[in-house]
Amino acid sequence: MSLVDVEFFYFLPSALLLYWCLPRSARIQNGCLLILSWLFYAAWSWKLLALLIAGGLLDFAVTNYLDRTAADARGRRRAALIVSLAWNLGALGFFKYEGFFAESFNAMMTQVGIGLSVPVLHVILPLGISFYTLQRLGYVIDVYVGRTKASRSLLEVLLFAGYFPQLTAGPIARGAELLSQLGVARRFRPDALAKGAGEMLTGFFLKAWAADSIGLALVDPVFAQPASFGAGAHWAALAGYALQVFGDFAGYSLIAIGCSRLFGIDLPMNFDFPFLSRSLPEFWRRWHISLNRWLFDYIYTPLATGRGWFRGQLDLCLLVVFLASGLWHGAAATFLLWGLLHGIGMVAHRRWDELYTRWCRRDRSFVTLRRSAGYAAIAWAATQFFFLCALLSFRAPGMDVAVDYLAGLFGAEGAGWPRIEPWPAFHAILGAVFIVGYHLLALPGMRAVHDVFHGSPAILRGVFYGFAIVFLMLAMPVGVSTFIYRQF
Repeated sequence: MSLVDVEFFYFLPSALLLYWCLPRSARIQNGCLLILSWLFYAAWSWKLLALLIAGGLLDFAVTNYLDRTAADARGRRRAALIVSLAWNLGALGFFKYEGFFAESFNAMMTQVGIGLSVPVLHVILPLGISFYTLQRLGYVIDVYVGRTKASRSLLEVLLFAGYFPQLTAGPIARGAELLSQLGVARRFRPDALAKGAGEMLTGFFLKAWAADSIGLALVDPVFAQPASFGAGAHWAALAGYALQVFGDFAGYSLIAIGCSRLFGIDLPMNFDFPFLSRSLPEFWRRWHISLNRWLFDYIYTPLATGRGWFRGQLDLCLLVVFLASGLWHGAAATFLLWGLLHGIGMVAHRRWDELYTRWCRRDRSFVTLRRSAGYAAIAWAATQFFFLCALLSFRAPGMDVAVDYLAGLFGAEGAGWPRIEPWPAFHAILGAVFIVGYHLLALPGMRAVHDVFHGSPAILRGVFYGFAIVFLMLAMPVGVSTFIYRQF
């Protein structure tokens, strides 16, 4: 089950009714949420539920052992940390990367003429394993370094390890963010209910309508047969994919955040209008925030500030972080290339920023130039164009397709555009306009629009929401919806 499956529309109301009818006790509420979370996961695969539970039990034991062990017993503490790392990363590596590394090893042995091969296992990727593995690892590491105290409640840790609104695709929360909320009873708040419902509605518009409409009408046909279409169709499909992947994941994150808010629990923001970014570092502070925060806190900072060889090697640390991001997204050369491109882009921006800072110190006119609207426009266009071009390797199923599609961008042999029926084309265009408008409404000067809407009479807002829900039910593609980030 996922948050956009039809079954969830029956699951959520029943879960909310049961949850808020129970006595206002943290232990009872957590027990209810844990059972609901396990049912949610079991609806997808009850056989793999044991993996989720076993990981939570292990991390509870490890974090409490770390909390009880004296700081000077470094060997025992490090051994406990290694046990948790081995289990979590071992499970992630086996289920997600075994096939990739086995096939790469076999190909390498064939190239050097050695008749040695290892079996390639085709195993099912457990639901949300990439997300909940990072969340649990972050908690264990925080306890190990003393940033947070270990929870003494097994119930809370098990719920933290598999809380159903964020189980499928995050956002990735810190132990201090989520466990602190699980430790106290939640009260029913009408304002939280209204806000959560609004976030879910916006998320469904982004994901289940806009993203799916764009993908079905434009992106999928062109990427399926790129040689059949002209350069214009190639660029349009690539731009459409940028909007699609944003709507898909940002929308799903909003649904998760809103759903959790209905249960009185706040999850961290995951997207902050990234298409308004004027630099690559700003873009990655706005896109998939919880993942990038994790990567920089647990990989970049320890490498750049630690005692090892990477200390002070900022460029190399950036490359490592984004290669790790690429590998996290998928076990394929295309994802590694995507990560490498963004790592190089981050290094180039850092070097440019240092160079421009030196110019500003010598000549203050460069400071004025940097604050100008022209500089901002060029910086915005360069940032978005780089993201768009790098996205090709993210979408292409293989390097051969990526190379052919890249050639098509600058001189395709095909001609014309995919044939799209008027109704799907209308929804794809309207969906793209919605995503663009969603960003434009976040600009400082557009705040008045929000104030006017939220200040209008409740009956008018109710009518608006009613029409929005009816439109969504009629316009959503039925039975063909996919969630791009489920594969990660």
